[in-house]
Amino acid sequence: MKKIYSLLTTVVIAALLITLSACGSSSSTNAGDSSVSSNDQFPDKPVRLVIPYPPGGGTDVLFRLVASYAEEHLGQTIVPTNMAGATATVGSRHVKDAKPDGYTILGIHQVAATAYHTGIVDYGFSAFDPVMMMTSTPHIPAVSRDFSEKNNVKDVNDLIEYIKGNPNEMTWAYTTGSEDHYTIAALLDAAGVDPKSLNYVNYDGTGPQYAALVANQVEGMTADFASGKGYIEDGSLVPLGMVFNERNPFLPEVPTLIEQGIDFAVTVDRGILAPKDTPEEVIAVLSEAFKKALENPELQEKIEELGSFPNFKPTDEYTSHLEELDTKMEELADKMKFE
Repeated sequence: MKKIYSLLTTVVIAALLITLSACGSSSSTNAGDSSVSSNDQFPDKPVRLVIPYPPGGGTDVLFRLVASYAEEHLGQTIVPTNMAGATATVGSRHVKDAKPDGYTILGIHQVAATAYHTGIVDYGFSAFDPVMMMTSTPHIPAVSRDFSEKNNVKDVNDLIEYIKGNPNEMTWAYTTGSEDHYTIAALLDAAGVDPKSLNYVNYDGTGPQYAALVANQVEGMTADFASGKGYIEDGSLVPLGMVFNERNPFLPEVPTLIEQGIDFAVTVDRGILAPKDTPEEVIAVLSEAFKKALENPELQEKIEELGSFPNFKPTDEYTSHLEELDTKMEELADKMKFE
């Protein structure tokens, strides 16, 4: 019996030593192999792309299109999620406060800076980690067909003259503190007109602005070809000028503001932001997926058909670009505040 007991004890101890040795070996392997980390598996589930505007606007249209190509390279579905409200800050705040793991990202443009500098929200670009820049889109100041015909407003110079002669009478759809707000304010300022000379009506996003203009609830808005193409084609929206340094080949009859004597050009630069402190390797994976997507000639053509331009900037270049945009938004902020 003693021999049997002794043998069992020896077997148990040996098994225990083997188990401990295996655990130690595993821990040593993991600790010594820097390539083994939870981020190596990113992404292992769908990524949610928050679009802080209602469906149908230029931002929504472009991000959904590009995401459908990027997910092929990411290896996981990218789920566009509209989260509109409060000048895009409902969606941006949601992403800002999300877990920094790459599974919740934000599709955004200059609104993050304009909303901050006009006092709508207490955070700006610096509250996020930039991922990459995706596209650039020229804005198109436009008026309703009825307003154009009634007041003979066919281009931006006609618009300027009308505003000068009728200050605070024209109703203009905008989203407070958004990029379209900045564009009309900067345009008027460049033309020597007080940006506060319009009767502004606030809407949460471009889609509702189009609806209001077509219904003659407002007379003008800052449009773009990506979201306004149908309205331009059916004549309900009259484009007055291209806020760019060259004409759009799909709207060759619409002159630039520079051609009309107004030295102003700007683009809506859309890109991806992630919550602050998202791991660099995760940001690199996301950036690379969008980069490969934007290299696709088919996608490039579709983007251009929407009146935008593929304009990929990697993380470091996008970060510098955002800093420059932030400075420009700050310079005009006081003239954009309506108190």
